[in-house]
Amino acid sequence: VLFRSRDFIQANLRRAVFVVPEREFEIQNGIESLIIGRGMAKGTDYDRETGRVKTSGKESIPDFIFPSLKLCLEVKLSKSTDKLRAIVDEINADIRAYSTQYERQLYIVYDLGIIRDEAEFKRDLEDAPGVLVVIVKH
Repeated sequence: VLFRSRDFIQANLRRAVFVVPEREFEIQNGIESLIIGRGMAKGTDYDRETGRVKTSGKESIPDFIFPSLKLCLEVKLSKSTDKLRAIVDEINADIRAYSTQYERQLYIVYDLGIIRDEAEFKRDLEDAPGVLVVIVKH
């Protein structure tokens, strides 16, 4: 299931984002359009910006949750080298937090040409069980 979601988003997200995105919100909207296009219903099959997770006094809210799949999906926008370093830190923190409530985690990194070596970027992040990272190039 997780791999099908990954392949579907990898194959279709770039076509759903019409202009160079400035914010993660724009990519989230593209993903939601794809999800709706697959016949999924908000509130039943998926939800957006819900599913609060509290760990060590910090609260995290995944961009999307798919309760029946025990999956959360998080979107990141890579638009500078500094932001890319922050993304790695954010994903590492999210993995720790979300693993307390979700068996599967999918991270979509929408890249505006910053990531040179995709395998290197994903390698350590995907060491955690149930975690997949998808890089979509604009």
